[in-house]
Amino acid sequence: MKNFEKLVLAGVVAVGAAWGTAHAADLAPTYKMPVKAIAPVQTWNGFYVGGNVGYDWSTGSTGISVLSTDPALAAPLAALVAAGSFPTALSPSAKGVIGGVQAGYNWQVAPQWLVGLEADFQGADVKGTTTQALAPVGFDATSTTVSKGIDWFGTVRGRVGVLVAPQWLLYGTGGFAYGRTKSSFSTTDVTGGCIVGATICASGASSGTSTGWTAGAGTEVMFAPNWSFKAEYLYVDLGRRTLNVASSTVPAIVFTTSTPFREQIARVGVNYHFSAGPVVAKY
Repeated sequence: MKNFEKLVLAGVVAVGAAWGTAHAADLAPTYKMPVKAIAPVQTWNGFYVGGNVGYDWSTGSTGISVLSTDPALAAPLAALVAAGSFPTALSPSAKGVIGGVQAGYNWQVAPQWLVGLEADFQGADVKGTTTQALAPVGFDATSTTVSKGIDWFGTVRGRVGVLVAPQWLLYGTGGFAYGRTKSSFSTTDVTGGCIVGATICASGASSGTSTGWTAGAGTEVMFAPNWSFKAEYLYVDLGRRTLNVASSTVPAIVFTTSTPFREQIARVGVNYHFSAGPVVAKY
């Protein structure tokens, strides 16, 4: 009987040990490696295209000079000029709306530095006209008008920028500029009218493609994957357009105008970046 009790006691102990071991395994703590968040990295690399709209205003005055190819008219013409019959300069103050497209390529050469190349083409409604009437004592009254304008222009520029934040770029830009410029001049004898051989009237115009340079600065912000907004200022110098106009009433008298095309441009635009946007960082 004592042997039987020993066997029962041994069985109870064995079952209890097995049950305790099993539940101890269930209650043992487990360790899991922490999960690192995948950080998005902004990249500006690659091609982009976009559109823009802005405003253009010109600076500089049109210089006006007059001379005679006939020595016999030199003295009378000098007297007219000295009396102030014709202005020596007028400011057409051309201005207007512009709009166009741009395309470029960016290289993000370091986490905070970017270089790029951009070309743009703009349609322009930039024009200005001014008139001055003069009535010197002892001479006929005259009215002189000059105008200037730009039909279109484009630039090819380099860009160098710094990323003050992954989505925010500040940059400087400069390069080549070209465009279609035009100017015109007219003067009329108000008192006597246009009489051949007796009064001086003249009218003429010139237009063509001009070239020059541009420089400026801007900012660009990625506001959505692959999309950015830009605001930019450019100074564009397309040189001068010279116009020689012979008088229609006294052909030996020639007026020469020299019109500068120095444009200040403020514009905003949107770009679509084919390669830019959040990229999964690798660990």
